[in-house]
Amino acid sequence: MIAGALMLGGCSASSQGGGGPKEEEAVYLGVEGYGLEDRNIDNKHKFNYRFFVGGKEVLYTIDNGERQADGVFAYPVQNRLMEGYLYDMKVKDGMVTSVSPLFDDSEWVVSGELKSKDPETGIVEIGSRKVLITNETGVYSVTIAPGGAHVEAAKPQIGDHVRAVLNSNGKAASLYIMPVADPYVPPVQGEPGQRTLLNFLRTAMMPAGNCLYVYGGGWNWQNTGSGTQSVSIGYQSTWNDFFHLMDSDYVFRKRNAEDPDDPEHSYYPYQHYNEYYYAGLDCSGFIGWAVYNTLNTTDGEEGYVVTSTEMPINYSNRGWGAYTRDLIKPVDHNTSMFLPGDIVSISGHVWLCLGTCDDGSILILHSSPTDSRTGGHGGGLQLTALGQDKNCEAYLLADRYMGLFYPEWYARYEPQVRAYEKYADMMSDINAGKFSWDVSGRGILTDPDGVRAMRPSEVLEKIFAGF
Repeated sequence: MIAGALMLGGCSASSQGGGGPKEEEAVYLGVEGYGLEDRNIDNKHKFNYRFFVGGKEVLYTIDNGERQADGVFAYPVQNRLMEGYLYDMKVKDGMVTSVSPLFDDSEWVVSGELKSKDPETGIVEIGSRKVLITNETGVYSVTIAPGGAHVEAAKPQIGDHVRAVLNSNGKAASLYIMPVADPYVPPVQGEPGQRTLLNFLRTAMMPAGNCLYVYGGGWNWQNTGSGTQSVSIGYQSTWNDFFHLMDSDYVFRKRNAEDPDDPEHSYYPYQHYNEYYYAGLDCSGFIGWAVYNTLNTTDGEEGYVVTSTEMPINYSNRGWGAYTRDLIKPVDHNTSMFLPGDIVSISGHVWLCLGTCDDGSILILHSSPTDSRTGGHGGGLQLTALGQDKNCEAYLLADRYMGLFYPEWYARYEPQVRAYEKYADMMSDINAGKFSWDVSGRGILTDPDGVRAMRPSEVLEKIFAGF
């Protein structure tokens, strides 16, 4: 029988002195009864939550935090919890009061591929570090699936991706076989806080080709505004983990005749709380993250995620640039109103413009659900053409760059061509429109590189120059 995992630093899962909260090492499994009709927006403050602690599943409530001005709780703990991930948490009287993630390699946490194991000494090699496994080490396998994660006792094999938590003696208190992807370095990098139009576009390209579409991705758990990932600097490792956990059959929202909303087979906030906010980005979460990473250098400041259709007018009202609904379909580059860096919304969607080609086709970057080459309706961060067909210049650019710089994505997803009439439909919503940054020197961004006047081919060359 596998012993229960010891606590980080060698503490047990017993209460600390003075009747205070106890500390527990736990895997978050998800909302108890996820997908049921009564697990909805009206009673989410009463939920129970599933955790794997000390070799078994337990149910806890969670401290919802302070009630905000709009009447919604802050949910500080829920906004840090991600299914299938490991935490050090504090629990008092059956309620989780705080959590600390055990994601990144440190003195106490070792992650990577299991490269070797010696049954005589108990020493295993994880990545480049050696770890001692004893009879007291809890060894488990974590499975991530829609509707909740699962953990069970297991035996690790060479080649498994694992995460070990060490005790104060440097021995493994626990070892988890879990879907932790190898680190990902985007082929292009933005510079946090560098307020130029070129840097905004470079930043926006960072999640492209390695971040799946998740409805509510980038929003907070309570689905009211910016989530943890969209106010964090840099490409987020959880996007990479989720991308490699899925394949071309990934479906962000599965529907079938028996159950129009199928929470056991897709990643979607059915009852209006956002359980998978961390796994990818939706269209507005993407734009909000890109803006945040362009304007900020530290995590956790005010975010810029708002409803997709309202993004252009919202950003204009902040004094960042101009808003218009008076748009004309371009016939060529020289007369086009669609310039690099413009943010355009229609009813329920928002996209980033990379410019207009000589034939009038427009190259855009957005997070959008699209069919894969095997028919899975997943998609995500990708270059897309607005044009007549696959012979347009914008499509040829999207096909070239997605294939060259994002081969894993390209193997799953063929670039898309969309109709201008659909993607610039200002009549679809009264708030739909186009936002253009003021780069005159009076606005929040500048354009020392002259990006606004460039064709999409020139923009892409500039974005990827030096990378």
